[in-house]
Amino acid sequence: MTNFFSTLNIMLVLFMGVASLLLSNKVNLIPFVPTQFGYGGVVRGATSSFFGYIGFDEICCISGEAINPTRDIPRAILITLLVVT
Repeated sequence: MTNFFSTLNIMLVLFMGVASLLLSNKVNLIPFVPTQFGYGGVVRGATSSFFGYIGFDEICCISGEAINPTRDIPRAILITLLVVT
């Protein structure tokens, strides 16, 4: 069963990737980097997203060791999402 679902997961990811490339509107890619933000703005946005994801992942992993997980895990996730947003 694990092999079946792993294969299904990989096939779905590949399908979504190929379908998005085929169905995307190429006009939306010009200009690739918006002039009002520039390359610096793109890098700042990427780093914010990356560190936000890492923080969210860290909270989810560490919260399994909480004293009262049914109360603390939802709070930790919501607070992390609020801070990142």
